[in-house]
Amino acid sequence: MKYIHVYALFLMSVFLTSCGQTQTNVPKDSIKSEIKDIGPNIMVRNIKKGRNGTILIAGPNNSSFGDVFRYDGKSFTNLTSKIGSHQFWDVLEDRKGNLWFTSTDSGVYYYNGKSIQHFTTTEGLANNRVRSVYEDKAGIIWFGTGDGISRYDGKSFRNFTSPNAPLFYKEGNLNNDINTIIEDKTGKLWVGTQGDAFVYDGGKFTTLTHKGEPFLDVWGIMEDRKGNIWLSGFNGWKVSQTGGLWRYDGSTFTKVSQRGAYTIIEDKKGNIWTTGSVNPANWNIQALSRYDADSLYSKEPTVTEIMSGNAFMGLLEANDGSIWFGSATGVYSYDGNTITDFYNKEGQKKYIIDTMQSVVIWKSSMLLGAWEGSVLLGDGSSTGDVDILKGELLIENSHLVGGAVEVDMNTIEQKFDDPGPHNKPPEIFDVKKFPVSTFAITKVETWNEGNVKAAGKNIKVTGNLTIEGITKAVTFPAKMDFKDRMDGTVVVNGTLIIDRTDWGINYLSEKLFDKYGDGTISDDVKLFMKIVAKKYSR
Repeated sequence: MKYIHVYALFLMSVFLTSCGQTQTNVPKDSIKSEIKDIGPNIMVRNIKKGRNGTILIAGPNNSSFGDVFRYDGKSFTNLTSKIGSHQFWDVLEDRKGNLWFTSTDSGVYYYNGKSIQHFTTTEGLANNRVRSVYEDKAGIIWFGTGDGISRYDGKSFRNFTSPNAPLFYKEGNLNNDINTIIEDKTGKLWVGTQGDAFVYDGGKFTTLTHKGEPFLDVWGIMEDRKGNIWLSGFNGWKVSQTGGLWRYDGSTFTKVSQRGAYTIIEDKKGNIWTTGSVNPANWNIQALSRYDADSLYSKEPTVTEIMSGNAFMGLLEANDGSIWFGSATGVYSYDGNTITDFYNKEGQKKYIIDTMQSVVIWKSSMLLGAWEGSVLLGDGSSTGDVDILKGELLIENSHLVGGAVEVDMNTIEQKFDDPGPHNKPPEIFDVKKFPVSTFAITKVETWNEGNVKAAGKNIKVTGNLTIEGITKAVTFPAKMDFKDRMDGTVVVNGTLIIDRTDWGINYLSEKLFDKYGDGTISDDVKLFMKIVAKKYSR
């Protein structure tokens, strides 16, 4: 009977804001799990080009973990939610179409379209803290780690770490993080670290200096169409003779600006774009800046600040010529006239699910009896509660139009008061292989005669539910109420019934009555839920 209790709590948690009465199969994808028409929130550190004009976006999505998203011109897909909660920092789609995700807490993840492979120090990686990834002309993958550089040829790693290479500033800064790696037209690698900056000719690393002083805390390095190397420190952390934005023509370093740069790119017109600090004395003042091509070699280049704020990081020119840039509050694009905020889409408002106030009551039964219970999610007070990694609802003109939720399945076995063997039921859920369950809303309709735009009316929610790698479309009825006149809270109450075996959860299934007899559990589970979400403002 203890297994029955755990099973019910498991179902309650994974169907927190999802599940339904009508179910249809959707194509299974072992990595895509969350599609939204709004972009990631909080922190975007790196933006890279994918194949077929797609855009890849990486960076912590809150203070403790991060995600990688793909934008296909219409919607955003979370590529890493199924891998689990990690601090994803950078992303690369290599020439073969394979995806590489780096993290600062768990090494590197590789996805070949069919399966995910995990690389750590056990497999030969120099360090599990990985900030950068780069593919050279020969197809070699380079990783910038917290203890030097790792080179991967598809079979094994070769590491360049101290004392094999002087990858930190010996006179003071002992932070060995590698921020960026690029290859120039001659095949040399240029490396920016939180210590010195280096160039690698295939035989040795040479420290970059100007008048005897090394470049410190270098984040941005770029080669322009003329073969010049541009580099910059994240100005404000290291205010020195070599702070600011610099250009190297093969023999001489020229200081272009006192402004620092987190990322540097050259657009199709020859303009130089940077994200980063604008004042060497105060790194909190940052901007997206454009250096006009016609003035780059003058004593005072013309610089235009497109947008300013307290943190600007990732930077990319898309195929259509628009400039994409990341900040501490999401991702934007600039087409030369208009800045598009993909987090605060015009007319839409995001509401963050409050796990302290969200309640789920489950009811299921044995074929020869019934039992039921309730759990308050997120307050840590009830036996068998489960943590929501994050969740949100998207509201437009008082209309629920989207949303998503991710649930940490590891917390099911971590938070039972009874430490008995039922805390780790392998027959029910493989939390090691599938630590996260997700639900993404795809459609919201008026249910019966209710007006979806009016408070307290009935709606029908449809979305994609993913559990243990199985994704199905589900639909359930709900009632939506706005509190505080749309200035603070939205409440969604829903009731749903699901067949657990549709997701491969066959433990003590009624379909196996001949085997389990009186111990058989009904395949149907009924859930009553109350979801409370509060308007997010940044």
